[in-house]
Amino acid sequence: MYDWRLKDENWQKRHFVLSAFVRMKISLTKDVYEFCDYIISQGYAFDLGGLNEVDRQVREEYQKYLDLIS
Repeated sequence: MYDWRLKDENWQKRHFVLSAFVRMKISLTKDVYEFCDYIISQGYAFDLGGLNEVDRQVREEYQKYLDLIS
């Protein structure tokens, strides 16, 4: 059975998104990991203008995700 999450490219994307949570001092919880899978599966592309911008986008998308699952 093929699991899309195991592709090297997706590991790199997950690392990129998780590093934003670390920079923002947000604990890496189950919801954070599930958000990473969700955002990658949706093909979301972050604006790479700078880490502050990426962190802002991750925070906004994470809040939308939390609203969606609650």
